[in-house]
Amino acid sequence: MNKDCLEFLREIETETIDMVFADPPFNVGMRYKGYKDDVTDYRDWCERWITECFRVLKSTGTFYLMTIDKHLEWKMPLMAAHGVFINLVKWKNVSAVHDKRRFWISTQPVLMYGKTDSYIFNTYAQTRPQHEVMGVWSKDRANKIKGQLLDYWDDIPFVYAGCIKHKEAIIENGTNKKAHCCQMPEMLAGRAILFSTNEGDTVLDPFSGSGTTAAACYKLKRDFIGCEVSEEYFNLSLRRLQQLKQNLFDEGIF
Repeated sequence: MNKDCLEFLREIETETIDMVFADPPFNVGMRYKGYKDDVTDYRDWCERWITECFRVLKSTGTFYLMTIDKHLEWKMPLMAAHGVFINLVKWKNVSAVHDKRRFWISTQPVLMYGKTDSYIFNTYAQTRPQHEVMGVWSKDRANKIKGQLLDYWDDIPFVYAGCIKHKEAIIENGTNKKAHCCQMPEMLAGRAILFSTNEGDTVLDPFSGSGTTAAACYKLKRDFIGCEVSEEYFNLSLRRLQQLKQNLFDEGIF
């Protein structure tokens, strides 16, 4: 839906969502199409929509929140006020911005909280290759953990463009630029969906952007609801989903 996230969230019934995956603007001055990432009351704004996301989440639900390192100190308490800490996932995504007064940031944090201790977690929805497990653990230990995934995700490349582009990159007509500057890879949301939901469950993305979470849901047979404040990005995501459905139909998958 093409709507402000708070307005949209307030229309959703309490405890009807199985999982939230949110990749909000980070208030770093980036220019998106239709708005600028520059909110004067950013922390208060985040608290309002985070509270709403937990409200609509079922007691067995999980909330994944994409963020950046410098926001962890205050976003984690916001999440903890409503839910139960599960993991701080680190996605390997080297920042283009570096500061000579600290180490160059090579990962992006993803906060993972359950609404309660009864959250769903499909432990072996995906596994690590056996050779990686054997490199760290004894044979007996490796057999017990069955290649359980780490909280460090270095196997999901970011979506890049330019003269060589990522296979998922949606390119703006007449350029070699991404149509959405922050398009994320499908498996980032897809992995969260596989581990924290079952087929037929409902996933919410309050900042749907180019429609990545929606595309992952469609491929993984989950229901999706979401909103995007930018009309241009909203229309982009609709076109993307229509093309995805047509491609899967042509391939005989759906």
